[in-house]
Formats: sequence, structure tokens, C-alpha cells
Amino acid sequence: MALLARAFTTRETALKQELGSLCQAKKDLSKRLHDKSQEVMELEAKILPLQTRAIELEEAAKTTKAKMARLEERSTNQEVQLGRAEAELLQQAEKFKKAEAELTEDAIDAYAAGFEDALAQVACAHPEMDASPFVTSNCVVDG
Repeated sequence: MALLARAFTTRETALKQELGSLCQAKKDLSKRLHDKSQEVMELEAKILPLQTRAIELEEAAKTTKAKMARLEERSTNQEVQLGRAEAELLQQAEKFKKAEAELTEDAIDAYAAGFEDALAQVACAHPEMDASPFVTSNCVVDG
């Protein structure tokens, strides 16, 4: 019986030591788990602002893309309008050139008619004068 008691005591001591060792391991693991949980929380605290910033940037990118699409559409419309305006201006420029040519020709004709009338009046006032050298195409050079 004493032998059984001693074996039992030895076994009990071994089990108590193993239990103490396991309890210590549990404490160590709990502490490590707590430390790792703290690390996770710190990392999540660092990641959260970055995730928030990423979401904000994605929203800003969407907004910017929408603005760019609108600007491209406006730019295209303005280019079309500019092309139309340039075509109209070219047509008007041609019309102005034609009108200028017609007005210049009319002015030349009026000048020539006025010159001929003035020359006829001079010839009437001075019948002895030879008016043949006086024509609109002549130009006075060096007096």
C-alpha cells in the first residue's frame, strides 16, 4: 500500500508539475495572443485611414472622370461650333472681297466719269486747249 501511495504521490506530483507547466504555457500563450491582438489593432488603426483615403480617392477619381467626360463633350461641341464659325467667316470674307472689288470698280468708274465730265467742262470753257493728253490712266511724275 505504501508502494502504491508513493507511486500515486509521484504520479500526482508529476501531473501537478505538468499542470503547472501547462498553466504557465496557457498564460504565455494568452499574453502572446493579447500582444498579437494589440498589434492587429495598431495595424488596423494605421490601415483604416489609408482605406478611408483610398475610398475618397476612388470617389474623387470617379468625379474627375465625369468632369473630364463633360469637358470633352463641351470641347467637341465648341470645336464643331468653331468650325461652323470659321466657315461662316470665310464666306463673309469672300463676300467682303467681292463687295470691295465691286465698290472699288464703282469708285473707279465714278472717278473716270467725273474726270471726263470735268475735262469736258474745261474743254467747253477753254475750247482752244488740246485735252487729248489728259486721260485717267496718266500719272504726273516729277512735276
